[in-house]
Amino acid sequence: MTDENRLDRIEALIEQIGQKVESNARAIEASRQEFLEQRKQWELDRSRLYQTMADLASSQANFYQAQASFYKRLEEADERQDRFDRQQADIVEILKILTQQNRQQN
Repeated sequence: MTDENRLDRIEALIEQIGQKVESNARAIEASRQEFLEQRKQWELDRSRLYQTMADLASSQANFYQAQASFYKRLEEADERQDRFDRQQADIVEILKILTQQNRQQN
């Protein structure tokens, strides 16, 4: 085998290696670009998730505030009902006394 023939083969191998390196570099760059696009999407999704969680927490706070107001109003209604019941009992007692007095007078 001659040196020139050997040199030609080495040059051909170097050319093949160069093509593979170039092909790999393009594949790596394409993968990098795809990763960067996915990363942007992940960051956007994560941002949306955090916003949704914040909205949920705010909604829960509003719900608990409304629930507390509801229970306060129920308590106030119970207090009014208790006052009404006491007044009704007083009226019944007054009516009993008046009825007894009326019977005694007749």
